[in-house]
Amino acid sequence: MNLWVQLGALVVVIVFAVTGYFIWDRRYRGESQGNFTPTNEVFKDPATGKLTRVYEDPSTGKRQYREEP
Repeated sequence: MNLWVQLGALVVVIVFAVTGYFIWDRRYRGESQGNFTPTNEVFKDPATGKLTRVYEDPSTGKRQYREEP
């Protein structure tokens, strides 16, 4: 029985990891559709240490985070 609990927990972790990669992380990879314009929001990404600017599509409210050159 303990083996089934461990396998179930592993499956849950894998599902969350895949879901996170394809859904949550989309704002960092960006979408090709939409009319994204830069905002005045610029911050230093704590994970990479690089300057990042927020872009927003005014018609949908969706946001993207893009590395500044």
